[in-house]
Amino acid sequence: MSSEKLVMDQGFAPSLAGLGLTRPYKRQGGRRTGLVLLAGGCLGGVLVCAVLMPLVYVTMSELQQEVTELRNLVTTRPAPTASPGTEARRNDTAAGGAHRERREADLTPSFGDVYVRWGREKCGDNAETIYAGVVGSGEYNDYGGGSDHQCLPLEGVEWNNPRSSYQHSSYMYGAEYEVGAGYFSTDNMESIANPSNYDVPCSVCHVAGRSAHVMIPARLSCPQGWSKEYSGYLMSAHYSHKSNKNFICVDGAPNLVPGSSADQNGARLYLVEAQCGSLPCGPYISGYELVCVVCTK
Repeated sequence: MSSEKLVMDQGFAPSLAGLGLTRPYKRQGGRRTGLVLLAGGCLGGVLVCAVLMPLVYVTMSELQQEVTELRNLVTTRPAPTASPGTEARRNDTAAGGAHRERREADLTPSFGDVYVRWGREKCGDNAETIYAGVVGSGEYNDYGGGSDHQCLPLEGVEWNNPRSSYQHSSYMYGAEYEVGAGYFSTDNMESIANPSNYDVPCSVCHVAGRSAHVMIPARLSCPQGWSKEYSGYLMSAHYSHKSNKNFICVDGAPNLVPGSSADQNGARLYLVEAQCGSLPCGPYISGYELVCVVCTK
């Protein structure tokens, strides 16, 4: 056999060929290539172990040449090209460069909170108006009926199997302002100075990214970390009327329902005044009108 014997590793040579290395590795004959002899000692003069494992080394000159070829192969191989639409997908765009509709939708929080803005037909700039309406409740001089105030929509009113005339003896009335000039701001009253007897509008509001709301009486500002939605006056029914009503926070710059100044006396809203003595005197002063604020977080 020639001293120049080709040594091909069947598990290694094909993978090098796949990289473009075509010249096989070989061992120089007549040159000491390295031999590692592992021998076990004899035990009791009976057992003798000897393990002979030849290791074939490539000469340094040939190894250097192969490394050079491999380096040239890597540096000259063209960079992989992205398939059509790959970059578009990375940029969250559809094929052709059109932005997907979900880009802006993903920025909108998936949770929020709902509150009623009493006295205003639209919500603030930072809230969505779900619907606008008018304030309703039980009649001021009835013993029964509902005691809370409702925001009744003006558009899209629906009925289910209605019957004319009265059969059930529970009624909903519209609410009127029972307060004269000098308290509310007239900025949104359209040149009307006195809101007395006008119907009270309302709006149901959704504010995104908030999970709670609170109405705080006797305050015009919100606690730290809370956002102010609006402020105004605390209002409810007259103390001498038969029908008790809940307290609501009516916007300090209210709207008036146009053409509703007739004195119908359904549900009537009055400013609420503090009573010192039963309330702690000092922070509360008898006869002072209580304010309020609605906050979200």
